[in-house]
Amino acid sequence: MIRPVVRPIVLGFVLAWLCAESLTAQEVRLADAPRNDAERAVAEFLERGGYEVWARDTVLARGEVVRSHVLVLEASARVAGTIEGDVLVVDGDLFLRTRGRVAGDVVVLGGGFYDSDLAEIGGSVTYRPNERIRVRPTEGAFEVFSVAAEREPFELDGTWGFHIPTYQRVDALTLGWGAIARFDDVAGRPDLEGTARYLSGPGALEASLRNSWYPSDRFRFGLHAGRATRTMDGWIRPSWYNSLSLAVADDDARNYYRSDRAGIETEWRSKEPPIWVDAPEWSLTFGAFWEDVESLSARDTWALFESDPPDGAAAAARHPNPAVRDDDYYSLVGAFEWMRRDASGRTAFGFGAEYSFAGSSNLIPPDYTYLLAEGRVSARRITAWGHAVDVFGLTRVVVGGEAPPHRWSTLGGPGTIPSLPLRSLYGPEVLYLEATYAVPILGMASLGGLDGFARASGGSIWGGDTGSFDLRGAGSAGIAIRLWEFRMETGLAVGSSVGDGERAVWFFDVGVRRSARPSQMPRPGRGF
Repeated sequence: MIRPVVRPIVLGFVLAWLCAESLTAQEVRLADAPRNDAERAVAEFLERGGYEVWARDTVLARGEVVRSHVLVLEASARVAGTIEGDVLVVDGDLFLRTRGRVAGDVVVLGGGFYDSDLAEIGGSVTYRPNERIRVRPTEGAFEVFSVAAEREPFELDGTWGFHIPTYQRVDALTLGWGAIARFDDVAGRPDLEGTARYLSGPGALEASLRNSWYPSDRFRFGLHAGRATRTMDGWIRPSWYNSLSLAVADDDARNYYRSDRAGIETEWRSKEPPIWVDAPEWSLTFGAFWEDVESLSARDTWALFESDPPDGAAAAARHPNPAVRDDDYYSLVGAFEWMRRDASGRTAFGFGAEYSFAGSSNLIPPDYTYLLAEGRVSARRITAWGHAVDVFGLTRVVVGGEAPPHRWSTLGGPGTIPSLPLRSLYGPEVLYLEATYAVPILGMASLGGLDGFARASGGSIWGGDTGSFDLRGAGSAGIAIRLWEFRMETGLAVGSSVGDGERAVWFFDVGVRRSARPSQMPRPGRGF
């Protein structure tokens, strides 16, 4: 009576043992030589040997012990027992249950990792769910390979190639159109970006071209050339809002110059998307360029609520644009930028330097040979009790020489120190800091809603003809409608002002997250 029951049990154990042996003996290899960190980690694991292969969903029950390393391939592993080696998961999921134990390291590439507070891991944990790494069966083995991100061979900017129109006081309305062509079948996967713009003020066209090459998925080398209207004050407001502010309230927060520019640029960056959920993102950039700088005059732009020009002056004198020295300049630039996001917010910083000299500096004084350093910090944190703290800081310092006017900065008005008149401070060196504390009235600080906020902001412009360091500051408070890091706010500010002492001013502003990327650095490549 017992034997018929024992026989199927014994056969079951034999079949299970044979399956386990076949999986253990199954060959696993990389499809190509290791090209990235994930593939190198797999190669090192395979070369070390002494592992079991789990290529289908597997449960290790409580009390069961595996006395080797484990390689999970495109499967789910639920571990409540003990693994006395390392665990490497490729394109699969690892569930570590209560009282489950892994004596060594846990590495999860391109899959999910679900831990338990009561589980035990003797080594380190590397969790990279966004790795583009896959597994395929081939010729009686398993191949591990990386999948390159697919890129469209031709892509238009914005809507059918059209950029959001901009409106500023030197060019009036600017209409832009752009596209990018990618050649992934060519070694280096080059791409070519082109942009054309029509400037309604001068009735002129300008264009830019940029050619980028990608020797690896983290390195870019490029060439660029073009004519454009440029500014050192782009950090103050997003371009679309600065345009709307000029059209409605006659307020343009930026100063401008035009230049023809050509140069080379390189960019080395962290993986995109980040290799694990809260991994830091960083970039290291270098460039060298020539530019021919030209002054621009303010135009008689239209505004819904125009301010009055000075007595006897032309309408364009409401907001004059400062002149620069028209000359050729040769520049070397370099910068580092770092950012980390997690469940409670983000932290970012960047610093850069520019060494430059004017082509005619030995003939026309002053001698514009200079070294300009810039640093930025940008952070947002959600407190444990649901409030939000935002911090932003920027400084530019002339380390050596004398910076020309097209490298000068401005402060004053909403977006900087709202109690100061718009663009009332202007000079080669700048310091600006602000800290905002927001309390949700409706909604959540991490998502959006209606906030009450208080802000302290302060800064100074110094050097050149502007004199010594003189700190100006303001305290402001109000309400804001916010969606993630976009905000539309209004309130009152009290503090420093030019000529009238302290006074309270009403302000309205729109803001987005401010970048930690220094001003003159090559913009990020679109082809990664």
